[in-house]
Amino acid sequence: MYMTNMKKCNYVISVVAALLGGGILLAAAKLGIGFKAKGGIRAGTWPAIMGGILLAAAVCLLCMTVFNRKKYEEMEVALALPANMRVYILMGIFAVYCIIAETAGMYLSAAVLIPTVMTVVGERNGKKMAAVTAGTLLGIFVIFGLILGTRLPEPIWI
Repeated sequence: MYMTNMKKCNYVISVVAALLGGGILLAAAKLGIGFKAKGGIRAGTWPAIMGGILLAAAVCLLCMTVFNRKKYEEMEVALALPANMRVYILMGIFAVYCIIAETAGMYLSAAVLIPTVMTVVGERNGKKMAAVTAGTLLGIFVIFGLILGTRLPEPIWI
């Protein structure tokens, strides 16, 4: 079992979270951030807020680790625990989802993502997975498509 200390983990997580938050901010800027002239907000506003929060959290974690470095050096972390493997699998699934969403579109990729995640976390009831998937997709369509009028990623063949 691979062991490391919390200080190293916090540094890695800080860098990854800062890069991800910065990437989200850059991508959100391309969608437009702020209020529309006719009311409402631009498509990139909420992602920009999320990216900013993630970036701020990364800076906070980095500062906390620097100021408490001795404490975190003594804390051991086991990275290869069976419980962590499920988390690593889910991280991989979400990374693939982000790539697929750009090519297959939001609805199709979410229709694959939701039951896949439910299966990984232990759900085996097909009816429940179908109901949750359908309900989530309907909610996304109603909230983002109809109410907010947000353009979501579409399949490349449309």
